[in-house]
Amino acid sequence: MRTLVNPQQTRLFDPFDGVLTPKARRRLLDSWPGVFRHVLLELMPAEALAEHFDAAMGRPSKELYSMAGLIFLAEYFDWTKDEALNAYCFHMDVHYALNLEPVAQELSMRTLERNIARFKNDALAEAVMSDVTVRLVELLGIKIDTQRLDSTHIFSDMARFGRTRLMGVAIKRFLTQLKRHDLGAYEGLDDALRQRYAPGVNQLFADTAKDSESRRLLRQQVAEDMHILVKQFADHPKHSDKTTYQAMERIFYEQCNVQEDKVTVKTKTGGNVMQNPSDPDATYDGHKGPGYQAQLSETCHPDNDVQLITCAIPQTAAEADSDAVEPVLDDLEHNALLPEQLLGDTHYCSDENVQQAAQRGVELVGPVSGSEKSKEEASYERLTIDDFDIDEHTEEVKCCPAGHKPDTSVPDEQTGKTTTVMPASACSGCDFYGSSG
Repeated sequence: MRTLVNPQQTRLFDPFDGVLTPKARRRLLDSWPGVFRHVLLELMPAEALAEHFDAAMGRPSKELYSMAGLIFLAEYFDWTKDEALNAYCFHMDVHYALNLEPVAQELSMRTLERNIARFKNDALAEAVMSDVTVRLVELLGIKIDTQRLDSTHIFSDMARFGRTRLMGVAIKRFLTQLKRHDLGAYEGLDDALRQRYAPGVNQLFADTAKDSESRRLLRQQVAEDMHILVKQFADHPKHSDKTTYQAMERIFYEQCNVQEDKVTVKTKTGGNVMQNPSDPDATYDGHKGPGYQAQLSETCHPDNDVQLITCAIPQTAAEADSDAVEPVLDDLEHNALLPEQLLGDTHYCSDENVQQAAQRGVELVGPVSGSEKSKEEASYERLTIDDFDIDEHTEEVKCCPAGHKPDTSVPDEQTGKTTTVMPASACSGCDFYGSSG
């Protein structure tokens, strides 16, 4: 049964009158509990949570404005679930903020987790972000005509694996489930394969030699083991429907190629690949590592006493900043928060994005990306003679960084220099060496 108490409904007798002195109440009103209770609590999606309960039947729910408010505060203060429970049960400032009686409250972990799941499944956090931002902009008189756009990286809480270990852990997790639920199928696998993944996750491949050739052979073996398991259980829904199998299958096709049943490990996979089976949505950013990112727009008008984040769009770490301008503008337009001028770095300010912003009356301002010529010149500047493969004894150039062999390479014993002629316009490295001599 739904339990809803309108936060704006005044009470005949305020339960805090006999508990707080006038001075203590003033401190609450002037601090975050007063702002939350009298401004933000009514914006919490209690009505959306109420849809999960019958209007009249069943056990009464916890007061739903207080539950939604608690989830909001837990995120704001970065509380753990245990800390959120303690705050709800014992902290008087939280009681005041959530419009609860100033006595010991009771809340179970199961109830808290159930409501957090409803927030996630119903996308209520996005609605709260929009409603709270719009209200604060109105109340504080924030000028939104100048904003800036940037992204921030959010690291995954899961362990970071190398490619071999990633594939091995995925296999280990699948075999553990297989042994638990279908011992016959598990024992039907090759004994050597089962033994390779018998150690615990932290001990997998612990005795492997550290030289590059041993690591390459181990990675190839793990890839072939994964291919065997993916093929063998693909047509068995009892196993292929499990998340451990699906994670293993995804990792295999992200990390490996198969041609005529020959498995090869990809040289490069890009960033849009799974980083840990325990966090399947996390991807990889080449500069910042595994995890996620958020696109954030923020007011930056000099006349504002405070600046507010006006838009937050979560993404995987592999997504390009250049693709974020349109969804950010969509979100700002939906909430009537479009700026006149949006500042961004080079990644955001392509011609296409500038034109899209202009169609909405927004001037997208940022550095202009370098021309193709300047990029090419920059690549030459990054190259040095050390990048080329040179015979230590004869000092002849064997090949450029891209593997192109020179047409001729003749050392001069008198001057100590080597005259090298590279293939015409084969690559920037060849041009570099040709221009350097």
